[in-house]
Amino acid sequence: MPINFLFVDDEPNTVNVVKMLIELEQPEWIFHAAYDGETALAIAKQTPIDFVLLDISMPGMDGIEVCKRLRQMPNTAQTPIVMLTALDTPQRREQSKAAGATDFWVKPFKPTIIVKDIAKIINSSS
Repeated sequence: MPINFLFVDDEPNTVNVVKMLIELEQPEWIFHAAYDGETALAIAKQTPIDFVLLDISMPGMDGIEVCKRLRQMPNTAQTPIVMLTALDTPQRREQSKAAGATDFWVKPFKPTIIVKDIAKIINSSS
């Protein structure tokens, strides 16, 4: 069964790097990209998402709010959501946890291990 992977980040270069890594290491996964919170929520309403990698700092609706709203939707209430940020502070970690995030990762991430870490979370949640 293919994995529907949703990556939400307003930086196109970061989205392209993650997409390339997913296509190389997990070609059976279906990659969905959103560059803002509203688009992410629309994708999640239409598609059964199995994993969300979600940037915190985005214009408009930030990742914390997106995470809260995803947790309120029946089809993503239990979906693993990993928050991603370049600004690692105790406050952001606490906000992420309170919003319902599964985990919290700091940019820059290591390309050699990010897909393996995502796969571990997906496998442990299924």
